[in-house]
Amino acid sequence: MMEVLATLFDTGWISAIAVLVLWAVTLTVSQRSHLPWKTLKTLMANAVSGTALLVAFGLALRGAPPFLLASLLAIALVAFLVDLRARLACQASGLRRRTE
Repeated sequence: MMEVLATLFDTGWISAIAVLVLWAVTLTVSQRSHLPWKTLKTLMANAVSGTALLVAFGLALRGAPPFLLASLLAIALVAFLVDLRARLACQASGLRRRTE
């Protein structure tokens, strides 16, 4: 078992498996929702961010060029910021200062 795990890490395939699990969970959660398309749209930025991070991890394990890794990390950061903005927009009324 440990040899298989070591091989998955050495070759970088562990990230491909993690990406498949990430999207399987995202799609399953969306399908089980009463509004599947809206739920998928809500989860999409988070899933894209996670995918970019996991792909960067897998490529780093295989010795990918730094520019490619930096590009994937930038994509992950932008997707994270999109997700954060969407989450904060939903809570905007609760975040306003009350000055009365």
